[in-house]
Amino acid sequence: MIEKSNLSKSTNEKGSELTKQLSINSKIFNFIVKILDGLLYSFIGPFAVLYIIPQFFLKFELHPRLDGFGLEWLAQLGKILMWSGAGLAIWCGLLMNLFSRGTPLVTSPPKSILERNVYSYVRNPMMWALIFTLLGEALYFGSSILFVWLLAWLRIGHLIVINYEEPQLKFRFGKEYLDYCKKVPRWIPKLSK
Repeated sequence: MIEKSNLSKSTNEKGSELTKQLSINSKIFNFIVKILDGLLYSFIGPFAVLYIIPQFFLKFELHPRLDGFGLEWLAQLGKILMWSGAGLAIWCGLLMNLFSRGTPLVTSPPKSILERNVYSYVRNPMMWALIFTLLGEALYFGSSILFVWLLAWLRIGHLIVINYEEPQLKFRFGKEYLDYCKKVPRWIPKLSK
């Protein structure tokens, strides 16, 4: 009888240990999937918008380009804007990953509305990051065609936000998102809280 009791206890302990291990493995797997989703989003979204498309357009520039349109300070301002946009995008991605437990990619959407830090001033800081970077590229490369791409992207980004992102967030979060919209502007950051 004692042997059966010990065997039963041993089996329960092994089962409990296996359950803990599966839970840890599941968390690791979910973390890896979130990282891969973020990388996929970065490649499909920002990498295409900020690198592939501008490089394509630069090939069609009709006049010879001068960095910063021939003004060194304008080229330097372009660099500052590009790096500022990159830094803002990374910061927003980290905030989203850490505090809303998701990514901008539709396969791993946020689990909660992010209302802290830069998201308490403007609802779309990632779009601002893209705008800073595109403006920086246009200035740095001294390219009028990249200014046209920036204007086109402003329209495309606006349409994506109002026709896709906002309806999805309203559907997912309901009144909580609508209250957030009342407090925080879509495009122009509010400078006071």
